[in-house]
Amino acid sequence: MFLIIGTIVFLLGSIPLILALKPDGTLSAEQRRKKVSRGISILLADIALIVAFNVYAGIFSDFLWFQQVGYENRFLTVLMTQVGLFLAGATAAFLLLFSLLKPLTNQRRVTTWLTALLVLIALFYGTATSGMWNQVLLFLNRTPSGIEDPIFGLSTSFYLFSLPLLGAIVPWATTLIIVGAVGLPLVGIINAAAAHKEISSNFSSVSYDFVPRVARKLLLLGGIALFVLSLNSLLSVFQLMYSTEGTVVGMGYLDAEYRRYAHFVSIALYVLAGVVLIVSAYSARVRHIFLGLHLSEQVGAIHTSARTAIVPLGFIVILFVLHSIIPSFIMQLKVRPNEITLERPYIQNNIEFTQRGFGIDSGRIERRKYQVGRDIDRRVVNQNSRTLKNIRLWDPRALMDNLREQQEIRLYYEFNDVDIDRYWVEGEYRQLMLSTRELAKEDLDPRSQTWVSRKLKYTHGYGLVMLPVNEFLPQGKPNFFIKNIPAAEQTKSLRITRPQIYYGERTNDHVYVRTKEKEFDYPSGQQNVYTTYEGKGGVSIGSFWRKVLFAWRFSDYRLFFSDYFTNESLVLFRRNIVGRAATIAPFLIYDEDPYAVLTPEGHIKYMCDAYTVSSRYPYSEAYRGSLSHFNGVNYIRNSVKVVIDAYDGSVEFYIVDEDDVLIQTYHKAFPGTFKTLDQMPETIRAHVRYPVDFLTVQAEMYRVYHMDVPDVFYQREDVWQFASERYRAEFQRVEPYYVMLDLPTHAEPEFSLVAAFTPSNKNVINAWMAGLCDFPRYGKLLVFTYPKGIEVLGPRQIEARIDQDTEMSQAMTLWGQRGSQVIRGNLLPIPLFDQDTLYIMYVEPIYLQAENAQLPELKRVAVADQQQVVWAPSFQGALRRILGAQEAIEEAEVPEGADTEPSNLPDNLRQAQNLFEQFRRLSAQGDFAQAGERIQKLGE
Repeated sequence: MFLIIGTIVFLLGSIPLILALKPDGTLSAEQRRKKVSRGISILLADIALIVAFNVYAGIFSDFLWFQQVGYENRFLTVLMTQVGLFLAGATAAFLLLFSLLKPLTNQRRVTTWLTALLVLIALFYGTATSGMWNQVLLFLNRTPSGIEDPIFGLSTSFYLFSLPLLGAIVPWATTLIIVGAVGLPLVGIINAAAAHKEISSNFSSVSYDFVPRVARKLLLLGGIALFVLSLNSLLSVFQLMYSTEGTVVGMGYLDAEYRRYAHFVSIALYVLAGVVLIVSAYSARVRHIFLGLHLSEQVGAIHTSARTAIVPLGFIVILFVLHSIIPSFIMQLKVRPNEITLERPYIQNNIEFTQRGFGIDSGRIERRKYQVGRDIDRRVVNQNSRTLKNIRLWDPRALMDNLREQQEIRLYYEFNDVDIDRYWVEGEYRQLMLSTRELAKEDLDPRSQTWVSRKLKYTHGYGLVMLPVNEFLPQGKPNFFIKNIPAAEQTKSLRITRPQIYYGERTNDHVYVRTKEKEFDYPSGQQNVYTTYEGKGGVSIGSFWRKVLFAWRFSDYRLFFSDYFTNESLVLFRRNIVGRAATIAPFLIYDEDPYAVLTPEGHIKYMCDAYTVSSRYPYSEAYRGSLSHFNGVNYIRNSVKVVIDAYDGSVEFYIVDEDDVLIQTYHKAFPGTFKTLDQMPETIRAHVRYPVDFLTVQAEMYRVYHMDVPDVFYQREDVWQFASERYRAEFQRVEPYYVMLDLPTHAEPEFSLVAAFTPSNKNVINAWMAGLCDFPRYGKLLVFTYPKGIEVLGPRQIEARIDQDTEMSQAMTLWGQRGSQVIRGNLLPIPLFDQDTLYIMYVEPIYLQAENAQLPELKRVAVADQQQVVWAPSFQGALRRILGAQEAIEEAEVPEGADTEPSNLPDNLRQAQNLFEQFRRLSAQGDFAQAGERIQKLGE
C-alpha cells in the first residue's frame, strides 16, 4: 500500500513537468523554458520529500527502538558522527570541485546545471565519508597496546587504528581528483558550445580559448595527485607489514633491506614531480624546461615537444625499475640461495605476532607434556570419576531427530539446535543438553496464515527440553529432566517459570502485543491456553503518528484499520537475538551458535559470543580456514559475552577480555554500552563457555604456529591436523567438544572445550588443546603433548578396530538388514589423567533407527583404550568389560608362587570370557603366539 502511496505522490509531482512538455504554440521559448524548469524543480522537490520522509521514518523508528533497549547514546554517537562526516565530506567535495570548475563557466545555464551536478556528486562523497564512522571513532579513541612492531618500533595500535583511516582517505581523494580531471575538459567544451548555441549541432565555430586554462588546472591537479601518491607510498611502507612476497606474511629480508627504502625514494620522486607540475601551472618557463609545453592563450592551443612524452615516460620507467626489476634480481641472486639464513629473524617475527594476533602465545597457552598411558585400570577410572560420569552419549544430531519426533508437540513448534552446558543438579556438577522450542509460523495450517494469526495471536515459542548427556531410558530414549508442554520437571534444581520465547534464534518477524486479541500461549489437550505479554520489550504504537511511522516502516497498512490496537499496544521487532545484538554493536563479529541458559529463577536467557577482529595486525598471518566468516582476519579476541532475555529482549554486553585493545577503544568510544565482568550476575557467569568457533580458529592456526623455532617452521616439520572420525558412512574431522576434565592440578572438575590433533597425514593422536570454561581460569588454553616418537591410536584407527571386531561388525550388519539403520555417533576421545600420565578413552554411541521413523534409539556404547575395544548396552557395562578384560590379563600374568587374594579376583566366568575375546582379537591380527598364551591361560 505504501509503495502505491509513494508512487501516487511521485506521479502528482510529475504533472507540472508533463504539462510543461506538452506542445503549446502560445508560449515563447523563454516562457516554455521557465515552465519546464519549474516542473523539474517541483518533481525534484517531490522526490526529495519522499526520500526525506523515508530517511526520517527509518532514523526515528530506529531511535525509538534504541531508546527502548537502553542504547540511545550509542545510536546518537554513531548518528552524530555520520552526520558530521557527511557534512564535512560533502562540503569539502563541493568546494574543491566548484572552485576548480566554476572559473571555466560564464554561461548562467551551464553554471546552474554544473552547480546542481556538483551538489549530487557532493552528496555521494558525503555518503562515502559518513561510512568511515567506525575508522574515525577508533582513531579518535585509540588505546595504546604496549606492543611495538620489531622494524619501526611503532605501537600495534597505529596499525589497528590509524593506518585504516589513512588508507580510507587516499582512495577518497584519488577519486575526487579523477572526477575533477574528467570534469575540466567537459565543462570547458560545454560552456564554449553553450556560448555559441551549438550544443545540438557541431563544434566547428566554437572557440577553444579555454584550453590553456584547462591545461594549467590539469597541471595543478596532477601535482596534487602526485602528493596523494606520495602519501600512498608512505602508507605502502607500513603495508609491508602484511607483505606476502617473502617466506611468511609480513616484512621479509627483501622488504626490510630494499623495498621500504625504494618506497622512500618513490616518495621523494612523487613530491619533486608534484612540485614541478604545480609550479608549471603558473610558470611558462618551468613548463617549457621540464615538460616542453607551450600554451598559446590567443589561439587557445597547446604546443608539445618530445619532452612532453619522454619526461613522464622516464618517470614511469624509473618507478618500474625501482619496484620490479631490482627487487627481482635481489630475490633471485641473493635471497633464494640463502633464504633460511636471511629470513630467519623475519620468520621469528611472523611466528610471535601471529601467536599474539590469535591469542595462542605463551602468555595465554600453558603447555604440558605427559607420558602415554595405554591400559585404563580402576585407579585411572577412580581418579577421573567425575569425567566419566559426564561422558556425552547423545550425539546432538541423533538427539535432534529424537526431539523432533517426541517433543515438538505441535507442527508449529521447532527446535533450532542442541546446546551443551553444565548445571548443578541436586548438588552434583552435571553436563546437560538443552534446546528451546521456538515457533515456526510457516508450519501453521494454511487457513491460519492470516494477518491476525501471524502478527497478533502466534507471537512466541514455548519452553525447552533438558537432559543429561549420558542418561537414557531402557528403550534407548532420552531421560529428560525437563520436557513437554507445560513443562514437566524431574528435579527440584531445574525449573522453568517464564517459558515464553519472544526473542530467539529463528524469530525473524515483528509482532504486536498487548492488543485486544489474546495471544496463543500453549496447547492443552483439545483446548488452548492464552496469555498477554507482560514484559518491558517492544516500542509503543499507541499514538496516530507512531502508527503512521511503523505502518510505513513495515508496509503494514492494517495498523490504520484494525480495531485490536490500544494505547498500551507494542510492536516487537528485531527479535532475532544475533541480529538484535548486531544492530546495537555492528562493529563486533558474532558467533553463529548462541546457546540458551536456564537461570535459577526459571527464566530463559541466550548467551552469544562476540569477537573483536581486525585484518590489520602487523606481521600476523591471515586466517584461511573452515569458518568462512573469519577468513582474512589476522587478529581475533572473544572479548564480549552478550546476554539476551528470551522474554523481554533486554541485551547486555559484558567485557570478558580487558586486555584487548580493540574492546578498550570501543568502550571509550561508546561509554555505557559495555559492562565489566564484575557486573555480570553470578548465575549467568556460571554458564560462560569457551566458544567453539574461537577454539576452532585458534586450533587451526596453532596446528602450524605451535612450531616456534624458525628452522622447524620453515621446513614445516611438525604440522598438525584435526583428528578425524566416522559419522554414519562418511569420515569427518572431530570438531571441538565439551567435556568435564579431572585435571591433576585442579581440585574440582573443569568444564572444558577440547580439540584433538594428529600429525599431518597420520591418524595417531599427538596433542590436545583445551579451553577452560570455569572461573577463575576461564579463557586459559592448555595444550597437552606426547613425547616424540610414541604413537597413540587415533579415532580412525579405533573405528577400524570396531569394524574388525567380529561381534560388533556382525551385529551392526545384521541390524542394518532388518529395516533399520545403524548410526554411529561421535567417537569422542576422552583425556584421562593420572599424575604425569595421560590416557585416552574412546567412547562411541551406536544408535538404531527405523527406516520409516526419524527416532534413533541408543543401543550400544563402544569403549576403547589403546589395547581393548568392547561394547555393551550401557556405558557402565562397557566400562566394566574393558576393566574386566584388563584385570583378567593382569591376574592371569601373575608369576607362579605370587601371593594372590581370591577375593580380589574377578569371577571365573568373566575371566574366561575376556581371555577368549582376547584370543579372537589376537588371532584376527595374526599374533598367534600371544593368542596361544591366552588359550593356555584360559585352560588354567
